[in-house]
Amino acid sequence: MKKSNSNYSFKKKGVSLLSLLLASVLTVLAGCSSSGEQTQGGGDNQTESSEIVVTSFGGKYDEVFTLYVKEPFEKANPGVTVKLAPYTGIAKLAQGGGSSIDVVSLDDFDLIDAANKGMLEPLKKEEFSTWDNLYPQAFLNSQDGETYGLVNVFGAWGIAYNPEVVDKPESWNDLWSPEAKGKVALMSQWIPDILLTAKATGASYENMEPVWEAFKEVTPSVAQYYSSFSAPESLFGTGEVAMAAWFDGRAYALKNAAKPVDFTIPKEGGVLIRSGMGVLKDSENKELAKKLIDFCMTPEVQAGFAKELYYGPTNTTVELDQSLQEIVVYGKEKVEALITPDWNEILPKREEWLTKWTEATTQ
Repeated sequence: MKKSNSNYSFKKKGVSLLSLLLASVLTVLAGCSSSGEQTQGGGDNQTESSEIVVTSFGGKYDEVFTLYVKEPFEKANPGVTVKLAPYTGIAKLAQGGGSSIDVVSLDDFDLIDAANKGMLEPLKKEEFSTWDNLYPQAFLNSQDGETYGLVNVFGAWGIAYNPEVVDKPESWNDLWSPEAKGKVALMSQWIPDILLTAKATGASYENMEPVWEAFKEVTPSVAQYYSSFSAPESLFGTGEVAMAAWFDGRAYALKNAAKPVDFTIPKEGGVLIRSGMGVLKDSENKELAKKLIDFCMTPEVQAGFAKELYYGPTNTTVELDQSLQEIVVYGKEKVEALITPDWNEILPKREEWLTKWTEATTQ
C-alpha cells in the first residue's frame, strides 16, 4: 500500500509538474500573443507598422521619390510599405482630409502655417541622425520657434528667359522693360514675386504701395499670370513669352531638353524655394514617419534629387559633380545669397497682400 500510495503520489506529482509546465508554456505563448496585439493597436510602436502614407507632388517628383526613397527605405526596413498619396493642402487637412496620412510634403509657407495651426508633430534633434548636417534654412519653425518640418530640397525663384529673343535679364525690373512688353509671364498670387518686386521698387513691409503700383504698370505687358508651375513650359514652347518668373530646376530641365530657355538670378536676388516634410499630429506612425523624413535628408537621396530634378541639397555633406554644382542651389554661399522669407512675419499679412495684388492686376 505504501509503495502503491507512493507510486500514486509520484504520479500525482508528475501530473502536477506537467500541468504546471504546460501552463507555463501557455502563459508565455499567451504573453507573446498579447504583446503582439498591444503593439498592433498601440499606434506609435513602429516595429509593427506595415504601411506609412506620404503625400507627394505627382509627376516626375513621384518617380524620383520612388526610386531614391520608397524602394531603398522599404528594402532597409523589411515589412514596411511606403505609400505615396496625392498632394494635400492645409485647407483639406483642416477639414479632416489627413486622417490616413502620416507625412505631409508642403511648401515652406504652408508647412509653417500648418504648424501654427496645431496640425503637426514637433521634431526633435535627438530623433534625426542628419540634424546637425542640415543648413539652418532647412528647419521650418513655428512662431514659437519650435521645429515642425525639415526641408528636403532647395530651389531658386528667379527669371527664366529665351536667349534667342531677349538679352539675359540683369534686374527684376527688366520684366517691366519695353523689350519684354507682351512677352512676360508671372505667377498668380505668388508671394515670391511680390517680395522681389518689393526689393526692386524699394518698398517695405510697412509701405507696400510701390509694389501695387508696379503691378498696375506691368499688367498690360503680362501675357499670362499663370496658376500652374508647369505653365511656362508651354508658354516658352509656343513662343508666347520671352521671360517668366520661374523655378531654376524647371527652367534647366527645359534647357537640357534642347529648348531655347535659360535661367538667371537678378541682381536684387532670388527667393529660396523650400519643400518641407512634416509629421501629422494625429499620425499613428510618428516614429516611423520621422525615420522616413530622416532618410530623405541623407546625402544619397538628396544627390539623387539633384541629379534627376535639379533640386539643391539641404544636407551640407552632399557632394555633386561640378556641372550640377553650377546650376542647382548648392553650398553655403549660394544658399545665403537667396532671400529666405520669414513666413511667420509674412503669413499674417498674406491675405491683405494677395487682395491688394488682385486689385492691382485686375484691369
